[in-house]
Amino acid sequence: MAGLGDDAIPLPKGSKRFLISGLWNDWDAVYAPTATGGTKRRPLLSALATSHAGVAIFPQLVSAEAGVRTLTGQSGFALSLGALDATGEVRQSITPLGVSLGLTRRLSLRLLVPYVESRDVSQLLLNRVGSTANVGLNPAYVAATGATARSTNGAVLSQLDLARTRLAAEITRCASSTATGCETIRANGAAAQALLIRAGATRTAIASVYGDARAGGAPVVPIANGSAQAAVRTTIATLRTDFATFGVTSIADGAAPAGASTVYGPGGISRIASDTAWKLGYGRLGNTRRAGIGDIDLTASYLLFDSFQADQVRRLLTPSRGVRSMLTAGWRFGTAGADRTDDPFDVPIGEGANALLVRSTTDFVLTRSFWMSATVRAVQPLSDEIAVALPFRNEVSTFDALAVGHTTRSLGTRLELEVAPRLSIGQFFGLSAAYLVRRWGADRYEGRDPASQAPLMSDYAMPSRTVHAAAFGASFSTLASYVRGRSRIPAEVIYSHTMPVAGSGGTVPSSTSDRLELRVYTGFPRR
Repeated sequence: MAGLGDDAIPLPKGSKRFLISGLWNDWDAVYAPTATGGTKRRPLLSALATSHAGVAIFPQLVSAEAGVRTLTGQSGFALSLGALDATGEVRQSITPLGVSLGLTRRLSLRLLVPYVESRDVSQLLLNRVGSTANVGLNPAYVAATGATARSTNGAVLSQLDLARTRLAAEITRCASSTATGCETIRANGAAAQALLIRAGATRTAIASVYGDARAGGAPVVPIANGSAQAAVRTTIATLRTDFATFGVTSIADGAAPAGASTVYGPGGISRIASDTAWKLGYGRLGNTRRAGIGDIDLTASYLLFDSFQADQVRRLLTPSRGVRSMLTAGWRFGTAGADRTDDPFDVPIGEGANALLVRSTTDFVLTRSFWMSATVRAVQPLSDEIAVALPFRNEVSTFDALAVGHTTRSLGTRLELEVAPRLSIGQFFGLSAAYLVRRWGADRYEGRDPASQAPLMSDYAMPSRTVHAAAFGASFSTLASYVRGRSRIPAEVIYSHTMPVAGSGGTVPSSTSDRLELRVYTGFPRR
């Protein structure tokens, strides 16, 4: 009686086995390393969730935050787009279609072609309550307000430039001992010089954060009616007063750059992802789907030893103990393609790398109704070159500014150990279980900057990771009945459920799986 996982049962000479299967993988959590060196199961994308989405999530806003600190005089100002709620879930449906052919009593071939559909159903909700943000959309980038905002910003900058020019001219003029009307400047020369420096720093910060008459600055600016924008107005008003002390009145009363009238709401992340001002270049972000042919396997299996002499009738009808061992080798065609560079949450339909496959399975038949299999699987992917988003991304760096480049990818060896006991219940039904240990070796990437061809994070590596899983299943088989001449079609139906137990090393999905498999034979021997 077949069960879940691999076994060493040979395919009879001249017979064929057709496989159609459904495999459903789902995960909303990962095993991830902790600061103390251990591993902890946590919700997928929880590293992005925060009560204040600022420069830790959006590092391209570091200069904007520094500029606002300069303009407000608040060294502790922390830019925030509001709270970010992040929940992640991945669903994957795989339909493996396979055909196996028995060439001799000991040698068989198998071709396995999977059709894969993967879907990311993650949700990123920004500023859901609408009251925790202190910055909003820079109006210089908004179509309806852009011209007016840029004009306002340009006017403020022009006034500051004119004030600085006039004061500098007065300082130069008053350096002459014959100049008149210079009492204030001569009495406060150091203050006048400091004012020029302070006004210059303010001018630079306004251009950096808000923009000028021609273009916007940072993607976000302080909210128009917020405390930060009020502090900016105070800073410019103070400059106006100080310049007036030296007889310079170029700065208009109430002058201030254009603040934000709109904040990002729950759907703001999608807007940020595609907004060129943020320099992300994403075409999509979350709730995406991919479908297509995954990586194709072509393998050959050879029966090394069999106490039943590769006799299927004897195996099914003789109540004796036995051992059989099979070695499988083959090639994986990397037909799936790699990650999409324009989607940080992309779920590939395969690794997309050519690979060498090796598998060894040994069956121990203890009684007529109870037996078990031990399997070792190894996959050695070959190095290849793929397009990637640089710098390399993880959850925390999802919103880093990126560029698309190329990398030499060297995936680590994939190893798997499986022990699967099986119990037959009568001639038609069976129960099975398995314990699996899967290990992915460290994956290495050597990236290059697409503009300069200079190495960029050339020693990046994804650490090796291991996951332990348990599985159980039930099966229905007509093989024993068919051999006795009591069934018309030799077939097997197997259902199994796999659940994670533990993980270690690098980040690895905590994935549950359900599989339903139908095997139909032709040319199977009868008594």
